[in-house]
Amino acid sequence: MATHLPFPAPSIVTSTIPPPKHPQNPKPSPTPHLLLDQCATMSQLKQIHAQMVRTALAFVSVAATSPFGSVDYARLVFSQIPNPTSFTFNSIIRAYTNNNLPTNALQFYVELIQGGFFPDRFTFPSLFKCCGRLSDGKQLHSHAVKFGFGSDTYIQNTLISMYSSCGCLSSACKVFDKMAEKKTLVSWATTIAAYTKWDRAAEALDLYRRMEFESVKPNEITLVNVLVACARARDLETGKRVHQYIEANGLGFDMVLWAALLDLYCKCGRVSVARQLFDEMPERNLFCWNIMIKGHVEDSDYKEALALFRDMQLIGVKADKVTMASLVLACSQLGALELGKWLHVYINRENVDVDVVLGTALVDMYAKCGCVETAIRVFEDMPKKDVMTWTALIGGLAVCGHGEKALEIFKEMKSCEVRPDPITFVGVLTACSHAGLVEEGRSHFDSMLSVYNIRPSVEHYGCMVDLLGRAGFIDEAEKFIRSMPVKPDYFVLGGLLGACRIHNNLEVAERTARWLLELDPMNGGTHILLSNIYGSLQKWDEVKRIRGLMLERKIKKPPGCSLIEADGVVHEFVMGDESHPQSADIYEMVEDMIQRLKANGYAPNKSEVILDMDEEEKESALCRHSEKLAIAFGLIRTKPGMPIRILKNLRVCSDCHAATKLISEIYGREITVRDRCRFHHFKDGSCSCKDFW
Repeated sequence: MATHLPFPAPSIVTSTIPPPKHPQNPKPSPTPHLLLDQCATMSQLKQIHAQMVRTALAFVSVAATSPFGSVDYARLVFSQIPNPTSFTFNSIIRAYTNNNLPTNALQFYVELIQGGFFPDRFTFPSLFKCCGRLSDGKQLHSHAVKFGFGSDTYIQNTLISMYSSCGCLSSACKVFDKMAEKKTLVSWATTIAAYTKWDRAAEALDLYRRMEFESVKPNEITLVNVLVACARARDLETGKRVHQYIEANGLGFDMVLWAALLDLYCKCGRVSVARQLFDEMPERNLFCWNIMIKGHVEDSDYKEALALFRDMQLIGVKADKVTMASLVLACSQLGALELGKWLHVYINRENVDVDVVLGTALVDMYAKCGCVETAIRVFEDMPKKDVMTWTALIGGLAVCGHGEKALEIFKEMKSCEVRPDPITFVGVLTACSHAGLVEEGRSHFDSMLSVYNIRPSVEHYGCMVDLLGRAGFIDEAEKFIRSMPVKPDYFVLGGLLGACRIHNNLEVAERTARWLLELDPMNGGTHILLSNIYGSLQKWDEVKRIRGLMLERKIKKPPGCSLIEADGVVHEFVMGDESHPQSADIYEMVEDMIQRLKANGYAPNKSEVILDMDEEEKESALCRHSEKLAIAFGLIRTKPGMPIRILKNLRVCSDCHAATKLISEIYGREITVRDRCRFHHFKDGSCSCKDFW
């Protein structure tokens, strides 16, 4: 609540003369009470009285500002002083400010003004700090000007800080610009910090360049704020220049400054440079470890992030919620469920604070690893949830094939008056698509703009194309794309092409493929999808033509890569991989799998092989696909009946999909494969995707 100040027109502006410095070793003086016994004249009595008053003033200052003091007691003493000085009431104002009692400080100031006291230049800084906490300071600014302190550099610097705390950057800049030739290093540093604090990185960097132009040398605090601004603006060049300045001027090791450099290089994609700096640091705090772990995660180097965590543990650095959120994210991207579970146990054992960010990361990790029940349990145990928490669960349920449950959660989210955001609707539309709820999907899509004022993005249009195509409305999906107000991307057109493959619609597939190749002529995925469609329709000449184009244009299919976790270690396989220590056992198991598959009616889908080779070589190539190697490894390394979980970087091919369905039945295993598009839960010879992916 704003505190309104009276504005008497000041006729006198006083300034307090600082007390004289005391000698180094002062001799103890008798107390005023002892002097009273020795008093012989009225003149001596007045001198003793004056000393007693000064003693009371000093007592107020100590009582107000010392760690063991009491502001209320200081106020009581102050009320009994006949002629207090500005130093005394400034001490009480400062005490209220330091004790986070801004309203009390301002009310005390109002009482002083009403009592006829006049502030000095040391009165306002503490009051401006109070106004910053209350987000209301213009009235006090006006008061400072009326008392003649509007051009005081010290006052102006604290004004900039106050307006920054209030979020009034325009007012802070006006104060800064009016300082003209009186700007100090503090003025520049405070204004740059204000821009950085409110995420106005471009303005902060512009101001720093002005500072350089005027030959004002920055201090460490300024450089930290500039580096933070560089990181947010992804301005690597300015950041490098600051780094060079630090080295050229021999500023030495300052952990805060080095941490800002680490963050800059990580956010600008130079994680290797950051890691080199990190390794050279003579000492590191938890903040530095967190920056590097998060940097490796954002650089998709999840294994290195986990290795850093192990190094942390070895030297006894305890992780916090920031560390764990990054590590849980790494596990979700790796599909490393067992490691994610271990991290969850660590969080509980070490009493790591599970805030909304970490809780959401856990929900997301369990959902992305296919453990829907655990994701729901973690979600329900969270005392506080934000829109991202709800969205993580809705999206996780959707891609795991639990569309109806995802829509139930969305309904509950709205009943809790949590407003959905654009990412939420991606999950909702995906849920409708996987559940085959076309009309409900249309309704949710329309509600985005009409109810929530969210303009659909190309990703939302892609979800609608997937919904229509999955349900067999190929022509409507094509018309929908042509009516889109935004240009379709590969996700949108690829969804239509995938639907054409499932429903054998060659006419629309050819048009869509031409459209896709206009966007990206060298995209191997488009050529392969179209080739597979021709193959499914027995059009082998067309298959040969497409494969020939790929060879002619030197278009290569990205290598498939499958990850599987065993005993807390993530194992990686690529097609034809023989580098694994257990390769001999793995290929022996692959042979066993193929023999048992054929005995149960499996016939290799050789149209998936894009190379020009004979039939026997094609069959051999299919047997060596990365997910088959990962499944074979899982059958070897896990106990009978245990589920197998695999993460793949590409879309599962038709041959591996058909084979995995049979493997789940033959070996009595639940197999979860998370590919680039969705989850596939294989059990008893069927898949949760119902053969549409």
